[in-house]
Amino acid sequence: MSDFIPNPAPQPTSYLDEQFWAHCANGVLAFQCCSDCETWRHFPRFMCAKCGSDQWEWRESSGRGEIYTWTICYMPMSREFETIFPYAVLVVEMEEGVRITAGLRDLAFEELAINLPVEVTFEPLADGGRLPFFRPRSD
Repeated sequence: MSDFIPNPAPQPTSYLDEQFWAHCANGVLAFQCCSDCETWRHFPRFMCAKCGSDQWEWRESSGRGEIYTWTICYMPMSREFETIFPYAVLVVEMEEGVRITAGLRDLAFEELAINLPVEVTFEPLADGGRLPFFRPRSD
């Protein structure tokens, strides 16, 4: 098996999406944070949903969270996924309060549980980028 994930690379649809994926390519999980009210947000957007401010910055996440929910995919969505199914897709609630969807690593599906502590890990894509996944916390 290759050292690269066979999945297709993300296709950013905006400048903000590009910034998110650029952080990931560098092995950093970063989210926007409002400079006025300190509210973290994901997906990236230009204005804060809490206070309406257009002042924000990218901040590095702790990379730690808990499983909020998940699903197991038994059918591939594209040719790139045919060699890796079934696979789990998680929704992780991060310590910063945002939720992110990503794949699972280093845990059997049968061991998944709501509120299971997890941490981010990155895996390389063939194009040089990286995708975030989550695995059980090591602490």
